[in-house]
Amino acid sequence: MEKREPKIVDRAGSLRIVDCGVGTYGVALNSRRSDNFSDIFNWTGANWDSDPVYVGGVRVVPWGPKDNMPTAVRDLLEKNNIGPGIIARKLGLIYGQGVQLYRQTFAQGEVQREWCEDKRVDSWLRSWDYRRYVRDALSEYLHLNGHFTKYVMSKGVRVGKAYVARLECLPSKDCRLSWPSDAEGYLAHPLLEDIREVLFGDIDNVRALQLFPVFKKDAPLSHESAVRYHNLGSFGRTLYSICSFFGSIPWMENANDISEIVRILNENMIAAAYIVHEPSGYWEQKRIELMTDHPEWTDTQYNRKLEQLREDITKKLAEVMAGKHNAGKFFTCIDFIDDRGNKQEWKVEPIDMNIDKYLSAQQKISKIADSASTSGFGLAAPLSNIIIDGKSDSGSQMLYAVKLFFAADTQIAEEIVLEGLNDALHINFPDKTDLQFGFYHKIIQKEDNVSAGERAINNV
Repeated sequence: MEKREPKIVDRAGSLRIVDCGVGTYGVALNSRRSDNFSDIFNWTGANWDSDPVYVGGVRVVPWGPKDNMPTAVRDLLEKNNIGPGIIARKLGLIYGQGVQLYRQTFAQGEVQREWCEDKRVDSWLRSWDYRRYVRDALSEYLHLNGHFTKYVMSKGVRVGKAYVARLECLPSKDCRLSWPSDAEGYLAHPLLEDIREVLFGDIDNVRALQLFPVFKKDAPLSHESAVRYHNLGSFGRTLYSICSFFGSIPWMENANDISEIVRILNENMIAAAYIVHEPSGYWEQKRIELMTDHPEWTDTQYNRKLEQLREDITKKLAEVMAGKHNAGKFFTCIDFIDDRGNKQEWKVEPIDMNIDKYLSAQQKISKIADSASTSGFGLAAPLSNIIIDGKSDSGSQMLYAVKLFFAADTQIAEEIVLEGLNDALHINFPDKTDLQFGFYHKIIQKEDNVSAGERAINNV
């Protein structure tokens, strides 16, 4: 009988589904991590923003160890079951009833906002899509704690008249800070205030690239178009900010794999599976060997080769452990001691044929992942629409949560998101320095304090 080579027919995260001819088996390499964040959470890329990289011949500050932080966060959230919903809810809470002008006053020892209208300012706002700009800037901020704003000046700048025609929010994935230099050459340790240019374009494919000067609000006549990075600084980072849920990413990756694992189990009717413990040092050593043998390769080529080696080992494991002709077969590998003195060894553990227990374990992991993710996104469970064990939060819990959110979690976001809009306001209307933009929020009261005819239950 002709021997049939095992074939990988599906995959989800660390799980590989292998067709061995006599059956289908699941092999989980349980230390695998997404390539997008592997260097970060293995602590090999802790100082990724201290060394420049080149994009289209321009020396820039990398955003992440592979200069793909915005894209990696996007790909992660697109597969996550709770992240986009929580961010959308948070965006709606901060945005409230939209952007309005206000004048700050003091009354009885407290700071108050006096909301007002101005026809000249309204006319300027109506001349461009300011609402979309604000929504995009707020979305960028909630994902990566900052946003890039392009200031487009009117033609009057050519004759010395400063006037901001409109603002545009540029996607973070298409922007990079240009590495600054001085008379002696490139700065060794630049700060955000040292940045003079921003590279914009298709960063991933290195095309349609443009260099914009950094916008200076004290010198608005310097350029017809300029870009500024508005952000909430991250501790230990001097340039780009990182997302608030950064520490929850490993949990989110696991949560993203669960739905795919369940789908694969349903489609392939797995009857048995093995967990293969692969030492991380094994793959680190393999990468070093590849870099030594092929120094001309790119990171993409290294990753592709490592993935091929991983699949080859998966097939070999499946061939050894599956089928009626496996008597006397064995899998061999080399154990070694890493530079920290830890033994790097392979272990194979069988999982009993109890799919319900396996799925139950995955469900528990999913709950932990959801909890960790929710905490990372910075929105209380009553406002996140997260239902735990079939129980939803009461109205009073949601009420107190939303009041606490308005009191503590909106001011900083408002200052950073609307900083560009307020700068443009004061440039265009220098006589209105007492006015500024803010997010208007209608006061929410307890139902007990609302007259019977005005309560929600009587107005639905």
